[in-house]
Amino acid sequence: MNLFETFQVIGRIVALGVFLVERPKDGVNKKEEVKKMVFDFLDDFNIRLPIPDIVLDYVLDFMIDNLVDFLNQTLWKKQAA
Repeated sequence: MNLFETFQVIGRIVALGVFLVERPKDGVNKKEEVKKMVFDFLDDFNIRLPIPDIVLDYVLDFMIDNLVDFLNQTLWKKQAA
């Protein structure tokens, strides 16, 4: 699996994780749960990325925040009262 394919898989895990942990409030803990899912997946399948975990952690923050922002503006958008 090359780096591009790996990030595609990670993106899918992030998307799945965001939907699995969705509940009102508790954003920081939900983000940590999703990041743990990704790191556990990488460990379970012995996938080693050529970047340090701290960089991956930053990338995951970016991916999760952007996905949640997108979902908040579209799928999870609350209708105006």
